[in-house]
Amino acid sequence: MRALVTILALMLIVAAATIWLTLRHPTDTILPGVYVQNVDVSGMTIEEAVAALTRALPAPETAGVDVQVAGRVWRVTWADVGQHYDLRATAQAAYNVGRDANGNAPLLAGLRRQNVVIAPLLTPADPARVRAIVERIAAEVERAPVEAQLALSGGQVIAADGQPGQRLDEEEAAARVLQALAAGTPTVELPLIALPPHVTTPEPARTQAQALLARPFTLSVDDPLTGPLLENELPAGYHAEFSAPPERIAMWLEPRAEGSSMKLYVNDKPVKAWLEELAPQLGEERLLDSAPTLRNILAALYDGHHQAQAHVRHPQRVYVVQPGDTLSLIAFNHHMPLYQLKRANPDVDPGAIDIGQEIIIPSIDVLLPYPLTPGKRIEIDLPKQQMRVFEDNTQIYTFTISSGISRTPTIPGQFQILFKEELAFAPRWRLDMPYFMGIYEEDEGFFNGIHELPITHYGTRLSRSVLGWPASFGCIILDVGDAETLFRWAEVGTLVRIAGYAPGTPSWQQTLADLAPLTAEEGDQ
Repeated sequence: MRALVTILALMLIVAAATIWLTLRHPTDTILPGVYVQNVDVSGMTIEEAVAALTRALPAPETAGVDVQVAGRVWRVTWADVGQHYDLRATAQAAYNVGRDANGNAPLLAGLRRQNVVIAPLLTPADPARVRAIVERIAAEVERAPVEAQLALSGGQVIAADGQPGQRLDEEEAAARVLQALAAGTPTVELPLIALPPHVTTPEPARTQAQALLARPFTLSVDDPLTGPLLENELPAGYHAEFSAPPERIAMWLEPRAEGSSMKLYVNDKPVKAWLEELAPQLGEERLLDSAPTLRNILAALYDGHHQAQAHVRHPQRVYVVQPGDTLSLIAFNHHMPLYQLKRANPDVDPGAIDIGQEIIIPSIDVLLPYPLTPGKRIEIDLPKQQMRVFEDNTQIYTFTISSGISRTPTIPGQFQILFKEELAFAPRWRLDMPYFMGIYEEDEGFFNGIHELPITHYGTRLSRSVLGWPASFGCIILDVGDAETLFRWAEVGTLVRIAGYAPGTPSWQQTLADLAPLTAEEGDQ
């Protein structure tokens, strides 16, 4: 019996020893059931686990993330950015599973019901290296915006709308790549920022340029002051038109960016150059007045018009005194009041001019200081003692007149209505002159003009019986009613043409000199 007990005791001791030996784990190996990701490192030493993980886990040269930007892909590996697995730290972490701070494992530590899986420890990417890669990608994908374009070439308009550009937000992109690398995400999409152009459209300059280049630009030159004085129903003078083709117009136009659009401007320098080319073609009788003509052209172009009116001036002339000439005769023959001739020749003695002496004949422009009234003109035929009134080249009135007598003749020439007074007073003769319209300055402050039959200071109407014959001191006299009609119709600036030579007044006809002679005290005024 005692022997049997002894045997059983020995068997229990052997079994306990066997169980103890079975449950006891080596102190230098990883406990059973420990995995790193899907790698079983149970029973391995730290060195063995490092070797196993090196074989099983991706190498830094192959691991990484695909960076996608607008359909393009860049591969960024861990090796590129310094990211890698810390295999020794990972093996150490696997070894520490189930152990206390001193590395001791409890007796039953290996008898767990389920495996323990740990993630490999990671040395993260270097942010500076990630940022450098992002900067390289940004440089490749960045595209500057394209501004709207407008060019004028050969009379054609070449235009294009602006196109947006793009760029990468490098701060945001670097953060996303770092996050993807840390999380093991296989791909990461980086969004682009749109860069709008400063000038998005070539409008309204494109439309304006197309309209201006659609046909030639015409400069009209009208000079009614040269040519015959009387042309019946046809306008006298000079008319010409000069055209600039679209190719030339394109040289005048200058598109400029303003804000998000484009505006069209006119460069006046090439326009001036065109006018300089045209000027000699107008002939010696007239001069192209560049400054106002340029203003007219610029205004027309900015308004989208294809035609402008030129301004014309007239040169002064030099006359060489001939035998029999007097200053008064020279003035009369050149359709110029003697007063204007004296002003232009201040050093000339009117009573002592010499044959061969040069006399300046002023420009006709001194007689027409105002712009001519469009469409209106008055023509006076001195031989017929008749006035005809035209509007838009259609004769609307015919009046009988009395012009200046032989010793104070009405000067033939071209003048204009300078001012209007419903009732003017002539102190030289103490006469009222109803519906007076001054046309030229006979002497300083003394104007000849057109007016109704004069009225004496005692109320008598003069000269009705002499209408149709010269009777005045130089003015043009109209009948009662005719003068008012003309006064209401004419405007300051209306052209007045006076032509021919008046017939002598019959000796039996009374003139103003007979009816209203100068008084002694007024004779010098």
